[in-house]
Amino acid sequence: MRFTLSGLNPFMRWVISLAALVAVVSLGCSTRGGTRPTTDSAFPDSGVSDAALDSTTPPPDTRPRADTGPDLSTVLVYAHSRDTLFTFSPADMRVEAVALFSDVSGGDTPNMLDLAVDAEGNVFTASSDELWTVDPETAAVTMVGSFGLGDQLFALSFLAPGELGPNEVLIGATNEGAYYRIDITTARAVLLGTYPDGWRSSGDIVSVADLGTFATVRRDDFPSDVLVQILFSSDGTSTVLVKGPIKSDSRDFTEIFGIGYWGRVLYGFSNAGELIEINRDTGAGSLVATETGTDQFWGAGVTTVVPVLF
Repeated sequence: MRFTLSGLNPFMRWVISLAALVAVVSLGCSTRGGTRPTTDSAFPDSGVSDAALDSTTPPPDTRPRADTGPDLSTVLVYAHSRDTLFTFSPADMRVEAVALFSDVSGGDTPNMLDLAVDAEGNVFTASSDELWTVDPETAAVTMVGSFGLGDQLFALSFLAPGELGPNEVLIGATNEGAYYRIDITTARAVLLGTYPDGWRSSGDIVSVADLGTFATVRRDDFPSDVLVQILFSSDGTSTVLVKGPIKSDSRDFTEIFGIGYWGRVLYGFSNAGELIEINRDTGAGSLVATETGTDQFWGAGVTTVVPVLF
């Protein structure tokens, strides 16, 4: 026979209900060492041991976490044509013009050949024979001094600390692959070495702390630009590790005159005004955009402490 509360008087129904409530509360306050529910009960098998459940300290959360990475909205990779400064945001893959370069002294501004950014976000550019500082908000430039060279530096970058000594170092490379150390207070350039094995500079260098120094280079036996990693010795000489040709299934990418970095990706800026993603491990390239607001890029740069994802 089925027993129900409806057949009892109100007082007895109250007594039975109170007893049931006490029993439920008692179960919820059971002490360690009591009977633990099976996997078919309210505690499914979560992979946490009984010992961990018995501990007064909650077990660690072992669930995998989403790799959200750094806040992409906070970064600006700088790029430029011969006469205009641009910013590129990897957060929304947009290239935007800042302004035409203008000389704070009121003189004519020369064509700018490349750009570099230090760990503090200070921006420098190189013209045919001078080093300039750049106001990233207005593109106003101030000359630091002359390199004192008979050749032009088309690849300009700060090397991250540890790449060539304990501190950041500004270097620039010629088209033929000779690279120089540059004094940021006087602009005087001192030869360090040349790219080995017949490699010449195709356009740019980028150096990122905890990742390394990369360059776009060229050689007669490759139809495309090639991505390499450069390892510097204390005496200034270098070793080149070839990552691979910068190409996709449909084309070879050439004249990548500027490169920047963010997260896991190198970004190339070509002499045709293209934005290109470059795989840091293989050199493989993919075209991101051709409509960038300019028909040519002559350089690019990003801070040496840009966040890196692995």
